[in-house]
Amino acid sequence: MRYFDDFVVGERHDIPATYEMTKDEIVSFASKWDPQPFHVDEAAAAKSIYGTLTACGTHIQAVVLFLAARLPEETAVIGALGYDEVRFHKAAKLGDTLRLVIECIETKPSSSKPDRSVVKNRHILMNQSDETIFTQTTTLLIARKA
Repeated sequence: MRYFDDFVVGERHDIPATYEMTKDEIVSFASKWDPQPFHVDEAAAAKSIYGTLTACGTHIQAVVLFLAARLPEETAVIGALGYDEVRFHKAAKLGDTLRLVIECIETKPSSSKPDRSVVKNRHILMNQSDETIFTQTTTLLIARKA
């Protein structure tokens, strides 16, 4: 189990799992949550600036959470406090294989509750060509060792 005291600012983790963007999943997710033509219609997507189906933003954020949950060591997360600096740098396209890098950018011990503290991580989602697709800063409440 990884606790607050185990986090080091500047430390980076390349998540060993990857995620492939398939047609069925892109269309299924977007049909429910963001039914833009370039997400749900292959012919319309081919005529768009992307040239192919692309995953919607909420789908990308879900992939980030999916991959973050695959850290080799479990983390004592109490809860997420927020997401900031959310940026979509490039489209996640049909057939892309995505991977996640997590970098610790800040640790802040709680002054009022000694059993927990705050960690800020930078999530960097990249495709198979090492192009940055998406970034965000995640603020987490993490338990401290007893």
